[in-house]
Amino acid sequence: MSVVKRLGLIAVGYVLAVVGGIAAAVINDLLMPADISQGSPGMVAFGDMILFVLVTGFLGLLPTFFLLKLAIEKAPRASLVALAMVALAGPLSWLAMVGLAHRGPGPYVPPFGGQLFGLLIAFVAIPRIVAGPVFVVAEGLAMFLVRLRAMRLVLAATMLMDLVPMGLYAVRMAAPMIR
Repeated sequence: MSVVKRLGLIAVGYVLAVVGGIAAAVINDLLMPADISQGSPGMVAFGDMILFVLVTGFLGLLPTFFLLKLAIEKAPRASLVALAMVALAGPLSWLAMVGLAHRGPGPYVPPFGGQLFGLLIAFVAIPRIVAGPVFVVAEGLAMFLVRLRAMRLVLAATMLMDLVPMGLYAVRMAAPMIR
């Protein structure tokens, strides 16, 4: 099968994953009681966004496997660099959220990004944090697809870049329950 056909089938897989994410959010909205959805629409929208990202990410693992297989087969070094850049976005997203959380109440306009910082948080950082487990699985799939030991070590480091912030978050959330 040609590369173009394979890429077309992978694109169809991603489209179906997005459709599945949208369907999950719509079903969630239909099953939600009206008083809850009208009483706190912002929280409902945020929950729908998280559900959409998780379901789309989970359903997108299959086309991601085939995309990784194709990318590693055709351009192994470029695909490794792309995976490392996506993995680096995880800790940077966590750091952006921690910086925002430590700011305290009141209006906040960071000196380095202005109003774009809010867009970065809403449309990049939060979805990247929510999809972190999906990225860990995708990085694990890539680790099994590469042949060179050095590339596997780099992919293991990228997995650690995602696992460490998630582990710190889990410890931080579990600490009050243990006390």
